[in-house]
This record gives sequence, structure tokens and C-alpha cells, in this order.
Amino acid sequence: MFNKEGIPFFTIIIPFFTIIFVSFMATSYYLKLSEESFQKDIIEAKKIYKKANKNEEQLNTFIEKKIEIKTEQDDLFKDFMFALTLVVIVFMVLFTFLMISIIKDVIKKYKKQVEYRENELKALNENLFIKVKQGIEEAKQKDRKILEQAKLARIGSMISMIAHQWRQPLSQLSGILMELETTTRFKKVDEKYILNAIEKSDKMIEFMSNTIDDFRNFYKPDKKKEDFLVSNACKKAINIIDATLENLGIELSLNIKEDKSIYGYPTEFAQVILNIISNAKDVLVEKNIKNPKIGLNIESKGVLSIITIKDNAGGIGEKNLELIFDPYYSTKDSSKGTGLGLYISKLIIERNMGGELSVYNDEEGAVFKIVIAG
Repeated sequence: MFNKEGIPFFTIIIPFFTIIFVSFMATSYYLKLSEESFQKDIIEAKKIYKKANKNEEQLNTFIEKKIEIKTEQDDLFKDFMFALTLVVIVFMVLFTFLMISIIKDVIKKYKKQVEYRENELKALNENLFIKVKQGIEEAKQKDRKILEQAKLARIGSMISMIAHQWRQPLSQLSGILMELETTTRFKKVDEKYILNAIEKSDKMIEFMSNTIDDFRNFYKPDKKKEDFLVSNACKKAINIIDATLENLGIELSLNIKEDKSIYGYPTEFAQVILNIISNAKDVLVEKNIKNPKIGLNIESKGVLSIITIKDNAGGIGEKNLELIFDPYYSTKDSSKGTGLGLYISKLIIERNMGGELSVYNDEEGAVFKIVIAG
């Protein structure tokens, strides 16, 4: 039905067939009417000639003349119809060629528009691919910066907590050395006293060395998932920060209603607990709360382990509740926080371990809630 230019074939052929058909039908119909009229005229002429008592020879001569005239008229009509049909066909041929030319131009313009749009779409896709690639690279760089800043923040926090952990043993070592110096000056020192002082000092140094190992292992990333008790991970975090809390006069209570084993990264989970407790500690100190308290509650419901960490610092503002887990968002002074701790904590719980970390306020303060399947 279509030629190579995409122009419908019937737009060229059907008009010609229509013209020829109409011309043929008109000629046939005219000749039929003319023949019927001629026969009537012949019958009437015969009647008239009979009434006029004309001879048959005259009648035949009259009829022959009539037939001759009719034949000439029919030939003239046929010639006229042929000429008219030819003229119309020529006109239609010219008109068809004109229409074909117009349609070709329209099709060419349409093809150019389609080609232009395709090129535009191709360019847009290429630009989009480049932009997506750039966006992915920027996101990777941003993630690397976030991790780097988080590492620096952890180092600062670790140094601060090590200092708190070492404060007491250092004080005890200083006391031992002062006693040893005093007894030496007054010449009351003996071998037993010296050995006892050395033993006490060794215990203090061993405690400090173990503290370094605990911190190093605590911040070492987990390579694979494993089953671990929620309480063990929480205690691991508490052991890191308990000296700091004790030094600041903050009471930390651990309430284990029902312990449960979960599958995930124990060190990362402990880091989340430590980060939330550390944030609560900072808020309690910043607001100078009397009788500051932090409560850590562990319970289970079916296959779920539920860990809540709450404080009595008065809660988080409604506007801040919606933004608290966003990266670089912090209610602390810029010198005290990067705004990455809770963001990374949420990634660990939700992306790495398939759980949920949320926050809400109760009558005393903020409550962070971790829900994770065993």
C-alpha cells in the first residue's frame, strides 16, 4: 500500500480509476437515454407519415437521415467525453504530482524534525549519563569525606575517653611514687616496700595498657557478620565511656529485661550505642542538668530486640527531631561536633544490619530506640 517514500499508493491510483469509471458510466447512461429518445422519435415519425399517407420510401429516407444525425451526435458526445476525461486525467496527474511533491516535503520536514529530536534526546542522554556519573563520583567523594571526618571525630573522642580512663591510674601511680620518694628521704624504705610499690605500679601500667587495647579493638571495623548478645555489645560500649561518665557525675543504669542474640557486626553495633550515650552525655553537660542520668534498657518482643537509650536532659526540639539523623546536622557547637555520629549510626543499624533507629521525646528527655531482628 505504500511506496518507498511512505506516500500511500491509493492516493495516486484511485482518483484515476474514479474519473474513468464516472466517464464511462456517464457516456453509457447518455447513450442509453439518447437511444430510447431516438426510438420514440422514430415511432412518432412513422405514425405521422402514415396519417399523412406518405409512401414507405420517403419514410425510410427520413429514418436514415435521423440515424445519420444521431450517429454524428453520439460520436460528437463520445469525442467530447473522451476529451473531457483526458483533460481531467491530465489535471489529476498534475495535481497528483503536486500533492506528491508537497507530501514529500512534509515527510522530509517530519523526518528532519524526528532526526533533530532524536539527536536532542541522544545528547540529553549523554549529558544525563555524564551528570549521573559526576553525581555518583561526587557522592563517593562526599562519603569519603564523611568517613574521614568521622574517623577524626572518633580519634578525638577516643583520646578524650582514654584520658578519663587513665586519670585514676595515673593519680595512683603518682601517689605510689610520692610515697616511695618520702620513705626514701626518711630512709624507711626496704626491699619489701619497694617490691610492693613496683607490683602496684605494674598493675596500674597493665590496666592502662589494656585500656589502649580495648580502644584499639573497639574501633577496629568488623569484616563479617556474626551472632552476638545485645548485652555484651552494650557492656563493651559502657566499659569505654564509664570512666568519663563517672568523672562528670553522670549516672548510667543498664536494665536487661530480656537479652537476645542478634546477627550483625558487634563492634559497629557497640559503636552506635557508644555514640548515642556520648551524645546524651554532651547534652547533659551542656545543659548543666542536676542529677544527670542515662538509662539503657534491653528487651525482646518475638524475634525483635529492642534497645532504648534515654536521658533526663529535657528532650530534643520538634524541628530538630526531623533533622537529627541528617549528615552534618548538629545542635552542638561546631567545635564540639561534626553532625556525623547519628547519621553514621543510622547507616550502621538500617543499612548494614537491617534494623531501625528512631528518636522521640518522653516526659524527661530524648529516647533513642533501636529495633533489630535476631
